[in-house]
Amino acid sequence: MRIAITGATGFIGRYLVRRLLSDGETVRVLCRPGRQDALPVAPDAAGLEVHVGDLTDPQSLEGFLTDVDYMVHLASAHDHFEESHMQAVNVVGTENLVAEARRNAPPHFMLVVVSSAVIGVPVYSYYRDSKRVQEKIVRGSGIKWASFRPTLVYGREDFRHTAPLLRKCGAQTGNYWIYHEGVSKINPVHIEDVVDAIVRFFTYEKAHEDFRVFEIAGPEGIPFNDFIDLTIRATGGKVKRRNIPRRWVQRALFVKGLFRDVTKERRGAGYFSLHHDHDITPAREELGWNPRPFSEGIVEVAQGDWWRQETPSTGQAKSFGSGGVG
Repeated sequence: MRIAITGATGFIGRYLVRRLLSDGETVRVLCRPGRQDALPVAPDAAGLEVHVGDLTDPQSLEGFLTDVDYMVHLASAHDHFEESHMQAVNVVGTENLVAEARRNAPPHFMLVVVSSAVIGVPVYSYYRDSKRVQEKIVRGSGIKWASFRPTLVYGREDFRHTAPLLRKCGAQTGNYWIYHEGVSKINPVHIEDVVDAIVRFFTYEKAHEDFRVFEIAGPEGIPFNDFIDLTIRATGGKVKRRNIPRRWVQRALFVKGLFRDVTKERRGAGYFSLHHDHDITPAREELGWNPRPFSEGIVEVAQGDWWRQETPSTGQAKSFGSGGVG
């Protein structure tokens, strides 16, 4: 089986490439010029095929999907990029992939898009909107497809979200401020469980019979306060979790909004006013998938010192609804 992957140098992509190669599959990755060194394995690794190209350059995609059985579309410009870049990668880039599939992919080819659970969240952001459009492009392409929607993904090697969170929770002094009551539920999912769900789909006997959407999340939602408390415990941190009631945050935003644009802050406050439970029954019943609880996964992820190191990629890291350690 030959599986093509976009976004192979990203967090999920790196895990997926290593897993598929270890399973003995042939993996063809789309790699931007000059990014070969960022791949999770050596470019000449057994089973790996490197196609140098860029989603925003249609001509560079020529031949990328020739003789490919499945493509996992992971590449995405997240919301720390400008809107124009998200449009170019998430929307136009997906259109370019669909065009390449129509030209060169075999008849049995299937496109597996990894969107995000946030596309179903009723809080606007351009990133969420671009991901909704991305999935609609795939659905309307006439190509066989499946969609995986992972929620908050955590794990080792994630220096944009997980490592900063662990460092904040692992501090030995100070406070961890949460700008809401912390009762809204989130549903984090371990990176290895995300990859396991995708890999299981490749051998799912009904994969080509119908179009499917799989919500990918932990086994149950947990209150945000529990999420932070469990992380503090796993890291051996001594920080104190402190909550600021939402009404005070809203009042502060109102005053701040008299002098500057607080749109992003308001959207963030709205996001954490919602529960984020997800129905993972289809993935469990159809794929035989069984994700680990966060209480177990965070202990494994926090082991060692990998997350204590500052790296350049953490400069644009986002906090999980908190103001961090103070």
